[in-house]
Amino acid sequence: MRQAKLGLDDRINLQAAIAKNLSLKEAAKLLKKSRSTIYREIVNNCYYKEGRHSCAHCQKQCQVKDRFKKGACEQFQARSCHRWKKFPYTCNGCEKSNYCRQEKRYYNCIEAHNRSELNKKVSRTFRQISDDDLLIIDQIVSPGVEKGQSLYHIYQNSSRLQAICSERTIRRYLYRGYLSTTPFKLPRYARYRRKHDGEKVSPLIRNLERLLLRTFSDYCKYLQDHPEQHVWQYDSVEGKKGDKKAILTITYPKFRFQFGFLITSKSSRAVKSKIRHLQKLLGKKFQEIFQVNLSDNGPEFLTFHEVETDEEGQVLCKVFFTNPYRSTDKAHCERNHEFIRYVLPKGVSLDFMTQEKVNLLFSHINAYTRESNQNKTPYQLMIESFGEEFMNAIGIKYVRPEDVLLRPELVR
Repeated sequence: MRQAKLGLDDRINLQAAIAKNLSLKEAAKLLKKSRSTIYREIVNNCYYKEGRHSCAHCQKQCQVKDRFKKGACEQFQARSCHRWKKFPYTCNGCEKSNYCRQEKRYYNCIEAHNRSELNKKVSRTFRQISDDDLLIIDQIVSPGVEKGQSLYHIYQNSSRLQAICSERTIRRYLYRGYLSTTPFKLPRYARYRRKHDGEKVSPLIRNLERLLLRTFSDYCKYLQDHPEQHVWQYDSVEGKKGDKKAILTITYPKFRFQFGFLITSKSSRAVKSKIRHLQKLLGKKFQEIFQVNLSDNGPEFLTFHEVETDEEGQVLCKVFFTNPYRSTDKAHCERNHEFIRYVLPKGVSLDFMTQEKVNLLFSHINAYTRESNQNKTPYQLMIESFGEEFMNAIGIKYVRPEDVLLRPELVR
């Protein structure tokens, strides 16, 4: 099969399918992959947790764990669960996992994707030149680096180095420790925070079932088939740590327009309540305006997918989620937050804010002339497309260009 390898969104959908107790056949059909591909993905990229060292041979539980370590018992073999023999081949969703004494293994989409990417990188990390050529490089480069010379200077003045490999290859070998000198002796050595390869597992995504067929790749595919539909992006702005209030931001990226609601910090119930209120406020116009909704993956959006339908089950809109820890998936929304920070800098408490002040803030932001809008304001473009009635419903008012104020005193 073409494109048999799985991406991050495929792995998210796979874990969501496991969480929803779908069969292997249903999961394969959902991901459009073969069943063998899904089996290898789970088995190769799962992670293990030690049990209480129940031995599969003697079937006795050892009270002293050190007896089975460092080869003390050559015949020891950890007992495996019968769930591993059939889909999902892991302990995901098992009700007995909290008190089970056997060895456990789990599938986590983020951890699996990181492990897969690392395996790709490691498999391609090898030295392609001979030991003799590496010795020549070391004899030329190391003395020059010790004298404070840059690799560019050394490479450009050595025809032997140019005949062997590129400057980038030499730099890569130096950073990997193949040469006798060390990289920190370079004139412009960049120091990066070291990443340790430990056994720490990436955090689990809460309420993963909501991401089934709502990942960012699903969003991109849907827009390819429906390019004419209106797209909105959702995020939240927080103030000081420990604040009780936050701002839910709703952005229309086409016009760089943004408005928002004051919500309880990190409360999914508050977000859902505000969207339900907006649906009742706009009535049938909600379906015409808010057709596609792309949301952040934060804790305040755990139940955001429920706004796709009304209380009677009628579909109102489409909901998708960005990739975990990927703010660039909703770049327009993040870019517009810069104007909010002009008035509400990071670290400033938002507990003094009211909905009237939030509306005033966004009224001034949307009256700001944008070059990307061909020197028009977001307010002007929204009036032309959706009318003044919609703007009044969400609390955004007209502000004259000369009266625009984007300073903290606006809301103080």
